[in-house]
Amino acid sequence: MTPTDDQLDATSRALLRKVDDLRETEKRKRETARSSREFHGLAERAEAISREVFATAQAERVEGREDSPIPAERDEQYPGDWTDEAERR
Repeated sequence: MTPTDDQLDATSRALLRKVDDLRETEKRKRETARSSREFHGLAERAEAISREVFATAQAERVEGREDSPIPAERDEQYPGDWTDEAERR
């Protein structure tokens, strides 16, 4: 089923949260001793988050192939129209 604008927006926001988590994990890793147990744990976490980012980005691309099943949402056709409602909340 084709996602609504809200569903696509939720996927996009999840992607941004994962990117933020990856950035924070990488910052923490850079502050640890190379080859330490903590370094390797953070490196594994960064790798896992990277895989999640990739999977979420793929899902977003697939979800965005077709327009919303809701007629009113299909009528909105300008860049970023699918994020408008969520930003007003």
